[in-house]
Amino acid sequence: MLRHAIAPSARYTKASNDVVRHPRLNSDAKILLLYVQGLPGDATCKPLSELANKVGIKGRAYQKAKGQLIEHGYVHERRSQAEGGRWLTDQLVANTPP
Repeated sequence: MLRHAIAPSARYTKASNDVVRHPRLNSDAKILLLYVQGLPGDATCKPLSELANKVGIKGRAYQKAKGQLIEHGYVHERRSQAEGGRWLTDQLVANTPP
């Protein structure tokens, strides 16, 4: 029998059914996306790879999850060159794809 429980009033993340039931995102991509969406605003300045390490997604599994999130419009990357020739990558994680 399936039962529904009342969600706690604090320290939880509401997940879109579009993400949870997405047929082309693997479980690592879904976990990473939900983890990032649940972070407070001041914790989002870290690279996506560092956040993935915190939930145990490393190496090839991270690359595959990130690739799926980019392909389906949940992650956007913009590369730019700063003064002195150093390259920077800005990452944007969206709650819904375009």
